Amino acid sequence: MIELRKIGPDEWEIWKHQRLAALMKAPYAFSSKLADWENVSEQRWRDRLSIHGGYQVVASLQGTIVGMAGGILLPEPEVAELISMWVAPSARGRGVGDALVAAVEE
Repeated sequence: MIELRKIGPDEWEIWKHQRLAALMKAPYAFSSKLADWENVSEQRWRDRLSIHGGYQVVASLQGTIVGMAGGILLPEPEVAELISMWVAPSARGRGVGDALVAAVEE
């Protein structure tokens, strides 16, 4: 069963771990580079998770975090933009990506 959990600035280490894994394993999928994020301060991670109108969620399978997604609300009513998403290769094909997108959409 896929478990989703919204996270915020106090859980910056969870986001950091997922984001760095994503940038390392799928650098072609993001506009950011691993070098842009691997040595940033705790405050920078907290700031990323504190974006006004932002929403960050992680997905777990059997208690292990296997993916993350982030979105922001746009000025148009009821419109959000998915700004990042990643699912660990071991969890792909199991509906994790769909669940993450749905969580940001909601």
